[in-house]
Amino acid sequence: MLLSAPLPCPPPPLLRHGCRRVPAPLRASHLPPPLRVALGTARGGGGGRLPVETRCARAAAAVAVSGGGGDAGTGITAAAAATVALAVMNRVLYKLALVPMKNYPFFLAQVLTFGYVVVYFSILFVRYQAGIVTKEMLALPKSRFMLIGLLEAMGVASGMAAAAMLPGPSIPVLSQSFLVWQLILSVIVLGRKYRANQILGCLLVTTGVILSVVSGANGGSSLSDVKFFWPAVLMASSACQAGASIIKEFVFIDGAKRLEGKRPDIFVVNSFGSGFQVSLKSSLF
Repeated sequence: MLLSAPLPCPPPPLLRHGCRRVPAPLRASHLPPPLRVALGTARGGGGGRLPVETRCARAAAAVAVSGGGGDAGTGITAAAAATVALAVMNRVLYKLALVPMKNYPFFLAQVLTFGYVVVYFSILFVRYQAGIVTKEMLALPKSRFMLIGLLEAMGVASGMAAAAMLPGPSIPVLSQSFLVWQLILSVIVLGRKYRANQILGCLLVTTGVILSVVSGANGGSSLSDVKFFWPAVLMASSACQAGASIIKEFVFIDGAKRLEGKRPDIFVVNSFGSGFQVSLKSSLF
């Protein structure tokens, strides 16, 4: 009958010493082509080709993965372009704000810093509620934040005072001394070591700044009508801001040790630094 139970298979023949021969597993190479494909599919692709749907899905996934790098590169390029555009707008608005407020640079600097405090602490509160900022981050030593605030207060106030007395095109040139100060201070404070090409680039920037100041003092450029005092003040303000950035980097490195490998959130450093900057600037100026 068709529905009857299958007959049991005969036992394997006996070999020497009473052992029985174990039948070899069914190999796909011993089967005809249609069964070979079916067996390979049942084994998950080990002995034959995958179905058309599976191969198409894998191809689409490969295309998606390969296209992800292009999207990331485009995003980085767009972010870099937006950063450059905002930096240029910041410089232009910086000078435009000093035109009507030429005699009140310290007041303008205080207003700007107060705006930083409102923005930074608002973002810090949101990140604390979201669990990104922890109580351990907020408990970091505040003496370093106070030093950051002092350096930034001196840098912003002196920079505003000098920029009010300098012609617009000279401000970006003289502000490049920030890179030179940052390299020098990172070697002193952080013990950094730089390659020869990096030092050469720093020397080129220094040469450009010196030539700009000297040629202006000789009456050959837009600095001809400005005394040497104000370019020196602007470069000193760049030194204060470079020192603040180096202390911030030190806070990140030391904070990672205190937090067992987890770096402090950037808004913790900027918020407390700006807060001390407002308080110190109010007391100093």
